[in-house]
Amino acid sequence: MKKNFLKAAFCLTLMASASTIMVSCSRNNDDTEVATSSIDPANFKGTIASGTTITLDPAKTYNLNGKLLVENGATLIIPAGTKIVGAQGANYLIVDRGGKLFVNGTESKPVVFEGAQHTQGYWGGIVILGNAPTNRSASGTSSSELGDLVYGGTNKTDNSGSIKYLVIKDSGFKYNPEKEFNGLSLFGVGSGTTISYVSILNGGDDGVEFFGGNVNADHLVVIGVGDDSIDWTEGWQGTASYIYAARSKEFLNAVEPGNRGVEADTQDTDPNTTNGNGVSNPTISNMTLIGNTKGSESQGMKIRAGSNGKFDNVVIANFATGLDFETDRTYNWFLGGNYLTNIRFVNVGTNWKAKATTAMPNPELSTVFTISSTSTGAGSGTALPTWAKTWSGYTSFDVADAGN
Repeated sequence: MKKNFLKAAFCLTLMASASTIMVSCSRNNDDTEVATSSIDPANFKGTIASGTTITLDPAKTYNLNGKLLVENGATLIIPAGTKIVGAQGANYLIVDRGGKLFVNGTESKPVVFEGAQHTQGYWGGIVILGNAPTNRSASGTSSSELGDLVYGGTNKTDNSGSIKYLVIKDSGFKYNPEKEFNGLSLFGVGSGTTISYVSILNGGDDGVEFFGGNVNADHLVVIGVGDDSIDWTEGWQGTASYIYAARSKEFLNAVEPGNRGVEADTQDTDPNTTNGNGVSNPTISNMTLIGNTKGSESQGMKIRAGSNGKFDNVVIANFATGLDFETDRTYNWFLGGNYLTNIRFVNVGTNWKAKATTAMPNPELSTVFTISSTSTGAGSGTALPTWAKTWSGYTSFDVADAGN
């Protein structure tokens, strides 16, 4: 599938025309030239071929009507203020290993990806594949569930570009009965990549999901998604700081009203794997998670499947359960070190629980996590922090906006 698709790929080259993007094509199988033609931004899709750099025009609206692939060796640059509108269905942007994406938004002019209708799961999302290791195989590589492309490798500092001041709305299209797009999916992305000031709103599945890799992220806003706000698996070992994530009563009547603030895994089949990056072990700081009690998965942080981690200055509010250590191995990791510090619970039914085989609460509580009544989380406790107000799509948010 991948081979045939790439043979039929075409390369995009931005031209000076005010109304069109020009396309220059060649067939990979026989190198025959195909006549140049123009594509209107109303039908924005295809392949940006290796060796090509495309810079979009912020004065135009680009209508994403299919899969847009940035090949290995290609670059897509999206200037501040650009808007990309996704048609309904599996329409998405994917960056292959060795490709680069530069989202150059600013606080006053963020780049916006949104659905043609503001409905959860209306269009796909953004997918980035890198050369950093995952733990799905001994080689650190695997095949992505999106795009049928290989991701992962051995380069922990791999650079897939830079994302700054990006808003993703209405993502999460369900492309088969069991699978949906996330807002931003990071497959084996390396630490040379910048992920900073990203807002995911009204998504049908997870907000941001890390599939292994070593990428770092900061200043993330995730509000009103249908599944988990932040998710990781496959040995992610990066950092994330300043995270504001909330379920929203605005979407409680949606098909998917939202689940956990954080869902943390190492790998589905082998939580003790030594492949690639090994077990997941990110460092998380300055995080606010706001939920409501609807549904069976009202958990601030579900840490399971062998995931490790280090967490500091975390506010967990409005969830039925604050911390849920699903596996003994994960629980014992936190029991054995000072890895969950300055945790503040606000209107949480059960602060924490662990697997039934594990000795429970009070005698060991102080060695599992430390509580601080003054933790500020993402910056303002349960309120939307100042750094998120001018660009994220929300100017205010607090626990009352999450519902009960």
